[in-house]
Amino acid sequence: MSSELFDIVDENNIPLNITKERSLVHNDGDWHNSVHIYVLNDNDEFLVHLRSPHKDLHPNCWDTRFGGHIVAGHTIEITAVKELEEEIGIKIRYEELTKGEVHRWDGKTNREFNNVYYYKFRIGDVIKFNDNEVVEVKWMPVEAIIKSIENNPNEWTSRVVTIKRVYEFWKKLNI
Repeated sequence: MSSELFDIVDENNIPLNITKERSLVHNDGDWHNSVHIYVLNDNDEFLVHLRSPHKDLHPNCWDTRFGGHIVAGHTIEITAVKELEEEIGIKIRYEELTKGEVHRWDGKTNREFNNVYYYKFRIGDVIKFNDNEVVEVKWMPVEAIIKSIENNPNEWTSRVVTIKRVYEFWKKLNI
């Protein structure tokens, strides 16, 4: 696995002008940034995906979001567009995303600020797996996701409280 570099921030998301390798960041518990993109359709269903067995975090688990870490020197905006294209082949402009909240996640060794975005799936969007990170995708209503997480929490990367919060924010956007 290549060694990505991340820009380190403090617990308030203020840049520290320090760059470290991904493995060290996760080992040392350094704060860093990531992008989470939730893809929804006109029926308010989430596009969920099964993560590759080769992922270092949550392999073979279902995920409600697409995205990844912000590589050193890249912007959140560039990363959001890049991740959606890399993971499921959808090419967009940043302006097609709707900005959500920034969630602070303290996973002890995986501490990150999740910059949330929403993308409304368009007729004509074609999904293709480009980078071997995504194995399978399917559309699911939020109620089915919540029930599945409650019944099989080890099969999901998300928690019920997170998906509820994300969905409530989406509904407020009224897109």
